[in-house]
Amino acid sequence: MFESFVLRRIERVTISPTNSGATTEHPANAPSPPAFVVTSQTGGVEVIDRIAEAWRALCSESSNDEPFYHPEWIAAHIRAFFPGATVVVITASLNRKLRMVLPLLKDNALICGVPLRRLRSPVNSHSGRFDLVRPGGEEGNAAVAAVCGYLAALPGCDLLQFDEVPESGVLETLIELARTSGLNTAKVPMRPNPYVSLPSTPDLLKQLPRNARLRTKLRQVRRELAEKGTLHLRRIETADQKALQRFYELEAKGWKGRERSAIACNTKTRQFYDEVADTAARYGYLSLYMLEFNNELLAAHFGLSHRGHYYSPKVAHDEQRRDWAPGHLLVSEILQDCCGRGIEGYDILGPNDDWKMKWTAETRRKNTYFIFRKGLRSKLAYSIRFKLRPLAISWVRSRRRPQ
Repeated sequence: MFESFVLRRIERVTISPTNSGATTEHPANAPSPPAFVVTSQTGGVEVIDRIAEAWRALCSESSNDEPFYHPEWIAAHIRAFFPGATVVVITASLNRKLRMVLPLLKDNALICGVPLRRLRSPVNSHSGRFDLVRPGGEEGNAAVAAVCGYLAALPGCDLLQFDEVPESGVLETLIELARTSGLNTAKVPMRPNPYVSLPSTPDLLKQLPRNARLRTKLRQVRRELAEKGTLHLRRIETADQKALQRFYELEAKGWKGRERSAIACNTKTRQFYDEVADTAARYGYLSLYMLEFNNELLAAHFGLSHRGHYYSPKVAHDEQRRDWAPGHLLVSEILQDCCGRGIEGYDILGPNDDWKMKWTAETRRKNTYFIFRKGLRSKLAYSIRFKLRPLAISWVRSRRRPQ
């Protein structure tokens, strides 16, 4: 299926890319500014592959570019976790050049007992983050406005849901435009992601981690290991199957293996990380780190280095060597390597667990956003979930308080 919606001049009113999507009037005999063409393509994962090259080029223009927004990442995610899903890719083009991409999955949702037809972001716990891809500046803002107008008129949808969205991301602009247009919107905070800003010189790395007890512990471990053998850090930028297998086996040896949440315990998860490793290596942002002591693997990261930032979607360490704090020791070694490569920050990903916050006090917030389309079911679901339910919870809590 292929639907198209073109924003054109109607009664001397058009949307121009030169004014951040604002509505302006033009004389009847004046030439119309170029119109954004907004389209939605529906099918399987092939709709992503079809525009992947132009999508990647658009990512390179974006100021908020992260690996998780790239077509190869999202396509790998859908192939592994949602192979039979209906994929809907909404694009905005100007003069036949791609200016915005919004990939979604089509399904049905039950919100407080109300059945809704939903379009949602293609994410789960392995996704990192999710956001729109568009260029910066007025043209990018106009593209977002054009897509917002398209979504308001899109048939067959009651709810738009976006999970894992960074606060102050592009999607926040879309949500605000939807709200001001009269649609019901909502935001649900998620646990923030820890972030380590890296110093400009290696000497300042001595101040990390911020937890003084851990800093002392790591100095002691380094002295002990130096007396017993050789500590060696490897950064692998190719999808080396032997190295990947070592990482998977190390992860499965620990608590993740016992709880069956390790990559090796699930064929879909293994498929995803295998494909991501291949594509990340192909496009130059794979950083598989391994910390070895006398050739024994102590800890490893399935990492990504992209546009001045390092990300660690998956980490593992040898729990039998916990006295050496191998996970923290690896982070220390990685930060030294990143500093030498000019990396600006370490985006730890995942929630702000205690071990991560020993390295930083800085976090990046993220949220789940909802846009409820016009219609009885949408209004009912919104009213119950975000109006009546909070009131009921507040009333119950007030009754439980001692008088």
